[in-house]
Amino acid sequence: MENHHSIIFRSGLTMGGIVLLALLSMVSSVFIAESSKGDAAAINLAGSLRMQSYRIATRLQNPVGVEASHAEAVAQEISEFERRLERLWQTGAIAPTENNSQSQTLRTIESFWRETLKPILKAAAAGHFSSSVYLSQVDDFVAKLDAFVKLLAQDTEAKILLLRLVQGIALFMTVVLIFIAMHQLHTGVVAPLRELVELARKARGGDLSVRASHVGNDELGVLGHAFNLMAADLSAMYADLETRVEQQTQALRLSNRSLELLYHTARRLGESAPDEATYRALLAEIEKLTGMGSVTLCLMSPVARQAAQVFSARPRPTTIPAFCTRPNCDACLGDGATHPLDADNGAVSIPVKDQEQQFGVLIVRNPGLESVAAWQLPLLEAVARNIATALRANEQTEHRRRLALLEERNAIARELHDSLAQSLSYLKIQISRLQTLLGGAEPIPEVRVIVAELREGLSSAYRQLRELLTTFRLKMEHPRLEDSLRETVEEFSRRGRLPVELDCAGWQCALSPNGQVHVMQIVREALNNAVQHARASRIVVRLRGPSVGEAMVGISDDGVGLPAQPDREHHFGLHIMRERARRLGGRLELRSQPTGGLLVRLRFLPVAHQEVATGIEGEATHA
Repeated sequence: MENHHSIIFRSGLTMGGIVLLALLSMVSSVFIAESSKGDAAAINLAGSLRMQSYRIATRLQNPVGVEASHAEAVAQEISEFERRLERLWQTGAIAPTENNSQSQTLRTIESFWRETLKPILKAAAAGHFSSSVYLSQVDDFVAKLDAFVKLLAQDTEAKILLLRLVQGIALFMTVVLIFIAMHQLHTGVVAPLRELVELARKARGGDLSVRASHVGNDELGVLGHAFNLMAADLSAMYADLETRVEQQTQALRLSNRSLELLYHTARRLGESAPDEATYRALLAEIEKLTGMGSVTLCLMSPVARQAAQVFSARPRPTTIPAFCTRPNCDACLGDGATHPLDADNGAVSIPVKDQEQQFGVLIVRNPGLESVAAWQLPLLEAVARNIATALRANEQTEHRRRLALLEERNAIARELHDSLAQSLSYLKIQISRLQTLLGGAEPIPEVRVIVAELREGLSSAYRQLRELLTTFRLKMEHPRLEDSLRETVEEFSRRGRLPVELDCAGWQCALSPNGQVHVMQIVREALNNAVQHARASRIVVRLRGPSVGEAMVGISDDGVGLPAQPDREHHFGLHIMRERARRLGGRLELRSQPTGGLLVRLRFLPVAHQEVATGIEGEATHA
């Protein structure tokens, strides 16, 4: 701020001007008063000289006393006149300069007195001249004195007029400076201060858009500029604070949505074993809370690395996304980490993985956006981990149920073996003894028939019991059917000393424990018949089961084929196999092959697929 713009400087300058004018007025008054100091005395002395001139004339016309006394009186008057004339110079009212009119007039008067009147007075006092001569000259002398007095009066009046003029100018200038000072005070101090007070009141009320108009280079202008900067900074600070509050609020909203989604995910997956309805509801919840365009869950076959089940929240589409290359699902599985499926990151594959076991992937598509938002991907990964945890827990639960079922079946087998099997064995022994006793005599034919029927009935019951014991004691140590069949194939290959092959390349079905037991028993019965009765040199077990739809299990051999009366020869085995097929909801086919041998084919719809009637191609959605 420059000094000449300062309010203090301008106020001081105005006050200084007023003080200077007052001092000038006072100094001029003192100076003029000093210069007029001897004017009154000079006027009085000049007036007394006029009176003295006439007194001398009077003294000459009316002499008193003797002649000597008269001359002495005139000389005394002359001396008094000269003394007064000398005092006139001593008053100081008359400047001794040559160009002064008063000084010139006074010198003229002195010269006229010394050269004219004084000699006349002395001669008249001595009686040499008449007093009329003096009287004829004194009028002219008095006129000169009057002119001198007039000059003195005019000079005094000029000084008084000058004093009035100086004081009037000083007073006018003082009044002007006062008005200027008042105007500056109003415009430069009062109005800006009033404005600043009003703006401060508004700013206190929350209106930070106010700005001071007085932003000059003076103190209040600098204060106004500082106020504007402060208001702008506060406005920016409040705006930034509001932005930060909004960001924190948005972050809390996202956290709440994330927690809500994780809670719903854990609740839905923990209520019961996940099924299609659960997955659909869960995927719909994910799309709603994350705002994603489409979320699809693909559960993979752990052996074939192919999509075994596909779930979506939307109706099944008629087209398959371009990035989907089923049945080759390696692009979606990747290396077990989250990765994009297209160039613009519009589709992302998130692994459904728990520890080292991957159950499938979560396909996320968000058309209209270049990529998934930063907060959505970690949330979806957490949801995928929850799904994997639920699947793993369901798998462990299924394994525990399988073990409990096997333990229960073993317990039943032990009870049957210790009770009914012993009784049947005892009855068979008794029937054998009875036949031995009847062999030596000629029994009644009806007795032989009855005994034979009893023996056949006991054998049939004993055989069924052994089948039940075998079924109950069957160990299902593996959760997958193909693993259990692989051990069964190896067992019968060793027992029959012939190659038994297992072809399960197209098998993608997941069976329940009871379903797996029924399929295993049908396969074991078919293998047992092929090994014992078919005289085959090669047996092939084929599994064909798409991810959705009807499954097929076939056991073929190159043996003698189907007997002429299979129902009679293998009555109980075939009956049990067909009963198990009916329990699976399928059918059992026995057919002789043109090249020789027998084909046993089981067709059924797995329980896990009974709610999914359409194919997998129409179920995938990546909209």
